[in-house]
Amino acid sequence: MAKAQPQKVTVCYDFSCKTEQEVSLSSDEWRSVTGWFRPAPLSAEEERERLRQAVGWLEVVVGRHTPTHNDLGLNYEKNPTTPGQLDCIDESLNITTYMTLFKEQGYLRFHRIVERAYRQFGFYAHWAGQIEEIESGRRFVIDSWFQDNGMLPYVADSIEWHDMTNAETIIFPIQN
Repeated sequence: MAKAQPQKVTVCYDFSCKTEQEVSLSSDEWRSVTGWFRPAPLSAEEERERLRQAVGWLEVVVGRHTPTHNDLGLNYEKNPTTPGQLDCIDESLNITTYMTLFKEQGYLRFHRIVERAYRQFGFYAHWAGQIEEIESGRRFVIDSWFQDNGMLPYVADSIEWHDMTNAETIIFPIQN
């Protein structure tokens, strides 16, 4: 794993990545995020849980530098009055950026980053970040749109996430 050094990460917000901002994280901030991967996970399942924790915390840290600390989950409003809101497009792109950084620095050993997941049901369309377990080929979505900024993202098997017959996976995925 890489030594914690200052990091620059580009994030987007304000719906459909209307606003992009480069954020400079200090060594201490980055160490607080990558600390979720220490000690190194021993299984793919443990790595997904650590990734979930790291993504949630990175949202908090990024929110200290951007208006994304105002982001509310389940926001459908296309022209929000509060700056820093993220739709599922923003969330999925940011999560993919975060996961790519983790992978490049050696924090993900059991998963690879793959294309974002997309599902549609009638007029309802939704995007999420996605990883693939290297050993099994199973895919999992990492989805933070349902939660307020900094809350833990939803992690689910991609097949279940795409199953539009289960209302819980469509609208309100809740995870402990």
